[in-house]
Amino acid sequence: MSLAEIIKNQNFYKKLEEKKEKGIFSNSVMFFCEDEITSRAVLILTALMLEYKTYQLFDENSGEYLRVLKNADLDIKMYPQNKEKLLVSDSNEIVDETFVKPVNLENKIFIIENIDESTEQAQNKLLKVLEEPPKNVYFLITCKAGDKVLPTIKSRCDKIYVEKVEDEDLNKLCQNPLAVALSGGYAGRALELSRKKNLTELVDFAVSLVSEMKNSAKVLRFSKQFSEFESDLEFVLKVYSICLEDMIKIKSEKEEICALKQYLPVLKAVENEFSVQAICEINNLIMHFIEKLHFNANLLVSVDNLLLKILEVKYLCK
Repeated sequence: MSLAEIIKNQNFYKKLEEKKEKGIFSNSVMFFCEDEITSRAVLILTALMLEYKTYQLFDENSGEYLRVLKNADLDIKMYPQNKEKLLVSDSNEIVDETFVKPVNLENKIFIIENIDESTEQAQNKLLKVLEEPPKNVYFLITCKAGDKVLPTIKSRCDKIYVEKVEDEDLNKLCQNPLAVALSGGYAGRALELSRKKNLTELVDFAVSLVSEMKNSAKVLRFSKQFSEFESDLEFVLKVYSICLEDMIKIKSEKEEICALKQYLPVLKAVENEFSVQAICEINNLIMHFIEKLHFNANLLVSVDNLLLKILEVKYLCK
């Protein structure tokens, strides 16, 4: 099973197919999805659906798909150009390009990723063209956090919520139980994690942080290990948070819905060391640290401080 097959089998995609067949496909569609890999595949496959009668034959290895992914298609354009966030210059280019006729295909399609990460000015520039797009022009947009998108932008779009995928199908896709457990139900994320050669090592390290870091003397040991995993720092911290969330489920006697089932014996052995209040405050510390991760000049010193704060919270909230 491929990522494309999973997406095409989901209800939201089938409803889009029905709208296309009935001629009621909206010119502006906003997809809500937490996983960028999944949402990017959704955008490209939807664009191909609008352009090609043979779209059901395409997957993520097809030439048409790869051409869009590389932003080499003349009629299906991907934004932002810098791959980070939509800028005013991107929006200005989109507005100008909407009035240029398609070169090879029937429609002109603009793919806009993560509009919620763009500035208010960049969003404002798109308002009029989203409300009154020229004939045969479509806007396919992704968003993680709807509260960061202008209400006027959202009101102009048909809103689609990308569904999560059952573990059974995710296992067919990547055949890696640990990747599936950490995917959050998103096929793209599961696929990405399954390709991570040191996945088990990183998860083992995150779990050992939870179970073995019991005093400040251990902080030095773990901070040294973090230097080995510097490029995967954000991932390790997110797994740490998942461990804490699993401990709340253990406390609530809901072990069957824990993500890291294979680590349950370790987590059950230490869950009484973490109060619910401590877990919530530590997760907040981690979330704020990750938000500022790319602005830390001295990353390893910042990690030391984070680990010490985690210990402090853990013992103050007992």
